[in-house]
Amino acid sequence: MSTRSHRPAPRARRVSTTLALAALVAQLPALAHAEAAPADVVTPAAPAAAAPTHSSDFGPIRPVAGVLLTGTLGKATETVVNPDGSLASGKLGGRVQAFVGAEFGVAANGLKLRLTGGIQTVNLSSAGGTERFTRIPLEATLLYPINDKLRIGGGARYAAHLRFSGPGDNSSAHLNATPSGLLVADYRLFEHLLVEGRYVYERYESSVNGDQEGSHWGVGLTVMY
Repeated sequence: MSTRSHRPAPRARRVSTTLALAALVAQLPALAHAEAAPADVVTPAAPAAAAPTHSSDFGPIRPVAGVLLTGTLGKATETVVNPDGSLASGKLGGRVQAFVGAEFGVAANGLKLRLTGGIQTVNLSSAGGTERFTRIPLEATLLYPINDKLRIGGGARYAAHLRFSGPGDNSSAHLNATPSGLLVADYRLFEHLLVEGRYVYERYESSVNGDQEGSHWGVGLTVMY
């Protein structure tokens, strides 16, 4: 009895091969995409933006000190009555003022605020000799730069601790200070040196003689570090 082996027909083999090739071709795009995309790629996070620092825009706090020669326009001579009844007369707006303080920025456009305290003194004449009128001006001034050298501004001032000393006895001579206004312009001569001009509108209240005129101009030098 003879045994006949069963082999697949040539046509069936061709169909099987064609189907296998078609399946492989269909998988090629997926394989190419898998090779192009690197595995476990970590995208670095963008660095956080630094918070803006306004202090660099406004500038550092700068100590200031200065001295001014002050005086009045015209004959603004006032008379004060001392506690002992004697009289003293003179111009209350003179003569020398010295101050110290600090200046710091308040806006990015260069606007500065200057806060100062100092002493201002002037001599008055009396029957017994010379009396000295002193006060402690406290000032707050805003200064705006016109260019890199010139600034203009204005502010407020209060003359505290009014005192007369001399033959009429140490006293406040019945004077009370009132809030005052001032206009200022300064010009930078060197890095740390400025020349300053100002006008102060100032009055004192007197329980004896009524209001006393203390308005004055001033010219001087300011040192800034």
